[in-house]
Amino acid sequence: MSSPTALISLRLTEEQILGLDQRVGTDGFRNRSDVVRESVRRFLSEVDYSSTSMEIQVGLDLSKTLERFCALRSEDVEAVFQAGARLYMQREMEIAKNLDRAIEDRIRNLSDNDDDSLRP
Repeated sequence: MSSPTALISLRLTEEQILGLDQRVGTDGFRNRSDVVRESVRRFLSEVDYSSTSMEIQVGLDLSKTLERFCALRSEDVEAVFQAGARLYMQREMEIAKNLDRAIEDRIRNLSDNDDDSLRP
């Protein structure tokens, strides 16, 4: 038995509608609604940011390097990624904070050096 559904209104471009229509009849899709429901299901299942885990595509080169690094240091891959993410975010926040400070200092210097005698 399927779950109860609700009717929603949705605006799409002509190209999007044509794309939906092209999928009807394939992969068991009987109509546009089937295509939209499956698209929404896939979208919602892709990434759950409230989850405690995440899938990251790192590529073959980095994957091999990471495996060797973790084996050499007896580190857990997840721990390395967590530490790396924290360091990256801290660095980016520090850069932004320093930029904000530099802008504020420059504005303060300009206003402190504002010479009324140069005004007409």
